[in-house]
Amino acid sequence: MDKEKYLKRIGYNGAMDLSGDTLMNLHRQHVFQVPFENLDVYYKRKFDLDLLRLYQKIVVEHRGGFCYEQNLLFNSLLQCIGFTSRIIAARIFNEQGDLGPPFDHMSISVKAEKDFLLDVGYGDLFVTPLEIKEGIQYDGRNYFRIEQKDSDNYILSMSPDNIVYAKRYTFSLSVVQAHCFDSPCLDKQTNPNSYFVQNVICTKPTATGRVTIFNDKLVEKRGELRMITPVEGDENLRELLKDKFGIVIRGDA
Repeated sequence: MDKEKYLKRIGYNGAMDLSGDTLMNLHRQHVFQVPFENLDVYYKRKFDLDLLRLYQKIVVEHRGGFCYEQNLLFNSLLQCIGFTSRIIAARIFNEQGDLGPPFDHMSISVKAEKDFLLDVGYGDLFVTPLEIKEGIQYDGRNYFRIEQKDSDNYILSMSPDNIVYAKRYTFSLSVVQAHCFDSPCLDKQTNPNSYFVQNVICTKPTATGRVTIFNDKLVEKRGELRMITPVEGDENLRELLKDKFGIVIRGDA
């Protein structure tokens, strides 16, 4: 991995010490610069979690990715810088409140002057790391609550107003290996019931809100303003990806 090229990709030129502030700024830059997207799934291009491939895709080709791709690569950057970090496993709550299977999601745990939860691959979650402790935390956009279930497991919830909270996922601080996510990663690409097979997604936060392509719509949020533009076919999709996200899809679908 070329650390300098990675830092340039996410527009980071700040301090390189191992402080919580550096961790916050690295995380924020990654979330704002690297879109959450499943375009390879949409275009039926199977992929694995090889770090060289992830670096080529996200850093060299200026693409994004989903949770396994982004968090695995970001964790590698953190370790390259010198942080004590590791990937951890999470299980996402669906709209009915049911939990997904083991290794449903990948997050990151970092030990700095405090213990932090990082996640640059969820889509719309916290933009700066959360301290792993019980109570309410605010990232400048939304409120988050971490509750400890037992000695090793936690529940993460999110709220726009600090009143109504929705559970996002459970996570464990147990050590896991990257290969544990290989089978779930393939399943999310190929299972007809997979959310990523059924939908096309590309999203990232902006200074004033968020820009999202979801199926046949482009949604741009700027403060209280919400603008919706139809996506009219693949050619238009590729134009919008280039214009709004700087993503160039090469080759035929």
